[in-house]
Amino acid sequence: MKTLFQIVLSSMIALLPAVAAAAPFAYSVNSDQPFGDTLYMIDLADGTATPIGTGVTLPPDPFKRLDIEGLAIAPDLTLWGVDEDLKRLFAIDTNSGTVVAATDEEVDGVDGAEGNDFGLTFTCNGDLYAVSVRNQTLYTLGLDGVASPVGGVGNLGANISAIAAHGSDPVKMYGLGNGWFGEAGPVDNRSLYEINLDTGTANLIGSLGPVETVANYTEAGLGFDLDGNLWAITDRSQFAMTSQVLQIDPATGLATNVLNTSIIGFESLAVAPPGACNVPVQPDHRFETTVQVPTLSRTGIILAVLFMLLAASLAPRLRRR
Repeated sequence: MKTLFQIVLSSMIALLPAVAAAAPFAYSVNSDQPFGDTLYMIDLADGTATPIGTGVTLPPDPFKRLDIEGLAIAPDLTLWGVDEDLKRLFAIDTNSGTVVAATDEEVDGVDGAEGNDFGLTFTCNGDLYAVSVRNQTLYTLGLDGVASPVGGVGNLGANISAIAAHGSDPVKMYGLGNGWFGEAGPVDNRSLYEINLDTGTANLIGSLGPVETVANYTEAGLGFDLDGNLWAITDRSQFAMTSQVLQIDPATGLATNVLNTSIIGFESLAVAPPGACNVPVQPDHRFETTVQVPTLSRTGIILAVLFMLLAASLAPRLRRR
């Protein structure tokens, strides 16, 4: 019969690969879930989603921002969001999940109709970019809400609803296809693109993979972690299904580590501030406490408990010596 020592030690060894494969946490908003529109922190290792507050509002106004489609973390660790319905750009307090009133601006310079399906990303020097599906255009977006097309309106040539930048000199910009076009299809594209920041054009990298691996979706969020891993989250609310988390190979576009969340309607993703910068990002200390990154995943907590059990099983042996 195995001793407690052997059982605990075997369990710890079995859990080591899971700890080594631990993933970061990220922000998203369940904007396509009826009566949702709440900021969540998502564990990208297992899809667990924890709500922050009860809805993204601009206090004291109780009405929620109903369609936050893009999220991005600035170099100073401020979380920014853009609302499709209201055409508003704003910072979000990651402790309360509400809008920072002083930052709330109207977005000017984009098509005023619906269907922009905005995506957001910051670069190392603090430049904010937005993408619109409606006119297939990449924009620079000032924090005052003024948008300017990169290269020209329509230059992307693809329906891209999520973007993510990484590195500097050069900056690499990636975009993710919108999945399905409209509520009933037909299939649009499920591919990763590289975007030229001088011309605003998109070059196809490759498909996410078959639907047996990555389910069809209608919009998505995209973001890099600080280790340079590319992550996505997809919105499957049109199919009454929960969102999926994906890890994507930037070289091929192929998605791996696909898992389901427990929430419907995520279509934005903010994982980390810009990474691989020539000058490392130096966050403003005012914001260091607003991006809360837990130090242990669920697996890490289990491993810690097992470690304590192992110590307890060793104690009698040590006393006998």
